[in-house]
Amino acid sequence: MNPGENPSAFPAEPRRRRYVSVFVCALVSVALIRSGFMSFFFLVPLGYGAVVYTIQTARKVLAGALGLNIMLSLGFSLFLKSPLGGQLLLVLYYTVMALAFFWIMAPPERGFSFLRVRTAFRFIGASLAGALVFLLTAYVFFRSPEFSALFRSQAEAFSSLFIASAGADAARRSFLEQYLTPEWIMEVMKLAALRGGAVVSCLILFFISRQAALFLAWIIRRVRPGGPSSGSLRGFHVPPPTIWVLSLSLGLILVSRLLGVVPLETIAWNVLTLCVMLFLAQGGGI
Repeated sequence: MNPGENPSAFPAEPRRRRYVSVFVCALVSVALIRSGFMSFFFLVPLGYGAVVYTIQTARKVLAGALGLNIMLSLGFSLFLKSPLGGQLLLVLYYTVMALAFFWIMAPPERGFSFLRVRTAFRFIGASLAGALVFLLTAYVFFRSPEFSALFRSQAEAFSSLFIASAGADAARRSFLEQYLTPEWIMEVMKLAALRGGAVVSCLILFFISRQAALFLAWIIRRVRPGGPSSGSLRGFHVPPPTIWVLSLSLGLILVSRLLGVVPLETIAWNVLTLCVMLFLAQGGGI
């Protein structure tokens, strides 16, 4: 076996077939990110390439997907007169998420030691990177009048739906009309995203994408991950010091709230959320 080769991959394929596989995986990933609802699965083809093929071929899949996405974004901007700023944000989001997920699926076997940490730490690092780019993208889009108006209309529809559910109960309807306003809904969603919601969303996205890639590799090519419990929650264990990190984050939330230090409280909430998700994953394996 060559250095850097994926031990679960099949023997070397003919060059032409390998290039076709690289192109198909990259094309499907880029098509999914722009497909609306199915964009949730845009990382699965990249994970499939990392599981089935050698690490060198998997890197070609990643590079091809990044290149195709850039060219497609430029094409949309030049020929369809799509705003260049929005296309650049999409390129940034896709690039960061794809690189982070590839790091989870196929970490380097040599080089910087911090890139070769255990899977749990790679999930954490990738989720933090994804959350940062997601929040940046959301911040830029919220400053756009069109997107802000669209989001406000959704919040108004959500508020109206709950108020209508009160029926003939005048007291409940009055309470909902007073407190369940579109402004309150938008503020709650903003706070939830900043205080762990964005990180948890990225963590769930990476986990589901990884499991889907492993499942497709088994269905299509009968490739199994190494080890009896590799790729499943049964083999996942939270590092013991994590409990101290969780306890410290709880204390920081209380202290920062008392002192009114909002940035510290936001960081502490994100750390707490990550620790809780890790322990929930371990509990699910048990």
